[in-house]
Amino acid sequence: MKRVTNPIILLLAVALVATALVSSCSRPEAGPIDRKILVVGIDGMEWDIMGPMIEQGRLPTFERIISEGAWGELRSLDVLESPIIWTSIATGKVPEKHGITGFAKQRSGGGQMVPMTSNVRRVRTVWDILGEDGISVGVVGWLATWPAEPVNGYLVTDYFNYGWDPGREGESGKLSFPPALATDLESLRVLADDVPDERAAEFIKGDVPETGELRKRLDALKTCIASDETGRAVALRMAERMPMDFFAVYLKGVDGVCHLYWVDMLPDSGPPTSEEEREMFGEVIPRYYEEMDAVLAGFLDLADESTTVVLTSDHGHSGPKPAGDGYEWGIAMHDPTGVFALWGKDIAQGVKLSDVSVLDITPTILALMGKPVAGDMDGRVLTEAIEQDFLRAHPVTEVETYETGDAREGSSDDEPIESPIDDEVREQLRALGYID
Repeated sequence: MKRVTNPIILLLAVALVATALVSSCSRPEAGPIDRKILVVGIDGMEWDIMGPMIEQGRLPTFERIISEGAWGELRSLDVLESPIIWTSIATGKVPEKHGITGFAKQRSGGGQMVPMTSNVRRVRTVWDILGEDGISVGVVGWLATWPAEPVNGYLVTDYFNYGWDPGREGESGKLSFPPALATDLESLRVLADDVPDERAAEFIKGDVPETGELRKRLDALKTCIASDETGRAVALRMAERMPMDFFAVYLKGVDGVCHLYWVDMLPDSGPPTSEEEREMFGEVIPRYYEEMDAVLAGFLDLADESTTVVLTSDHGHSGPKPAGDGYEWGIAMHDPTGVFALWGKDIAQGVKLSDVSVLDITPTILALMGKPVAGDMDGRVLTEAIEQDFLRAHPVTEVETYETGDAREGSSDDEPIESPIDDEVREQLRALGYID
């Protein structure tokens, strides 16, 4: 193993000790489990795109996950707004319990909508629960995690991906836990302006446009590329430097390209675009799926025989919805069926799952780690995806709740916190049709 001399690792080691809490819940004793959990969250993945591409041999890593693991359609929530769903994935609870209600919320004093922030969440996440039992955790890019909260390891928030001035009024310290981590990782941040034309050209057909509407549409693609390149680079750097027992990374580019280029891929699904646009951008979405397949392969390289991989989206995608004389875009393009798979240690092979909900992911992770599931969670353990030998040795147990002791419920704010980059966040949300 390489000797790590970077001082940030010493800081992280101190943080692990400082934040390892003894839970106040009375929990059944279980034998130690040699397992790591790797969660790869890819926003907006759609089986109708993945299935044919897998059959064509274009997604070998996704194909491996499915053929060697358990997989199925993922049932999302009634409201298909990503911060709500990703928080339900991370807590096993419906939004009425966890408190995250959308992409943004207007503060009581009026003014512009403020993007949703972590202080509004009222319940513990799966990484909080595991960390309080002494399990080391690492989280990169998960939605609604800014400002960063202490964890038993490290957390890089969703706001790290934006053009943040690291010296501005000390606010950059909220980008990560420990606070100094964001500064240490700053060189890995990729912004849209940093993406060269040659990189964006990998996803289109023909020459790079210099001006006009085609150029604007190419620049929008760069925003998706930049976000995922940042998430990938940070995740791989941290996984190499300080591997954790639980590690989760969120990537949002698939959702973005589906919103931006769906009709170019499927011209009959919405208002017609020009022939030139269809020719140039018609392959962006499938090529981006190929990109994600390669990214997933890189994450699987981190897995060893003790690793269980959780691959999930939050929802699927479809075209714009006809409405009167026009079409509805934005959230109306989300489909309630997403993608889910489990792979690796103690996972049954070749199992087609049914009736899988976004609410089932946290209970299943807890069971795989030998931890009780809380009775106030709204999902179930996907026992049909788990090897029976493991379940016999570690039967599923239950506690009433994890919201005891230093509970979040009732102590968090109802209003999101304003940040220096709110304008940039709102601009990206408007570009995808999420807010007005």
